[in-house]
Amino acid sequence: MAKIRIAFVGTGGRSWTHIERLGNFGDVELVGFMDVIPERAIEKQAKTGQGKAYESYIEMLDDAKPDVLYVCVSPDGHGAIEREAIARGIHLFVEKPMALDMAMAEEICASAKAKNLVTCIGFQDRYLDLVEQARDWMAGHKVGLVDGAWVGGLPGPPWYPKYATCGGQLLEQNIHIFDMLRFLFGEPASVYCSGGRGIIAMEGYDLHDYSSAVITMESGVVATLFSGCYLGEGSPGYVCGMNIHCADRTIRYKLRDKVTLETRTENITYWKRAADWQTTMNRVFIDAVKTGDTSAILSPYEDALKTLRLCLACNESMETGQVVKL
Repeated sequence: MAKIRIAFVGTGGRSWTHIERLGNFGDVELVGFMDVIPERAIEKQAKTGQGKAYESYIEMLDDAKPDVLYVCVSPDGHGAIEREAIARGIHLFVEKPMALDMAMAEEICASAKAKNLVTCIGFQDRYLDLVEQARDWMAGHKVGLVDGAWVGGLPGPPWYPKYATCGGQLLEQNIHIFDMLRFLFGEPASVYCSGGRGIIAMEGYDLHDYSSAVITMESGVVATLFSGCYLGEGSPGYVCGMNIHCADRTIRYKLRDKVTLETRTENITYWKRAADWQTTMNRVFIDAVKTGDTSAILSPYEDALKTLRLCLACNESMETGQVVKL
């Protein structure tokens, strides 16, 4: 069987995670790299020794003729790229968040579905064995409250400090924790979110420095998720992840590091990890492209839309001060 031909639009830091894993697969060929900063595409092509670097994704799609396109661009960069790929019948791996506009994301999802294309959104935590261990420890135990957080410093990308290009920290970064909430506990019924500003002083910066979202799930579970990007060099840091409070136990998930079961009589820690979850995610996606069987993809575009909708609802609640029903 011919190798799966893969091209990349966006070759910044996140793309290398995928490129590195795909480079170890004997059944794929990296055929094209394109970035708005051409030097980055040239660098990735040189590192892999495969394909060509391009300055235009249209030129790349015309010339390289990929079977699969990885879209690893800034949050505001989505739309035209996906539409072009779908029109050509190219399968899509899209990094989160896949849009800043719900209507556009729904349109892209419907178009890809109509063409029977394989899609995957990069919600990597779903592939962690730590998360499966947490699920196992929860099984059969009633959950009431959940609290979680992604609190840290200001990320470095130049597009990050503006809502127009980033969508806010809750959407751009903490979307992983919000997605895990859905993955473990089902769908949300409503959200109320409050945020604040005033700690970060930077010209052009207009994000909330921190926020707290209270999400009521259809199951009755109530979750409070904190987001923050204001911690400075003097801060001791923050334990990012999720705490699940059952009637008889607490399960603590430290982001991509470990999961701990606590009861009155035991304290058990399960450390990462039996398999590299990034490899697993990419392998599952490529196998789905090869076989047409998408059942092992844990976050296809259609499911990821629900996480995007939740995070955009949180942004809406922050701006309006109102509960948003989902």
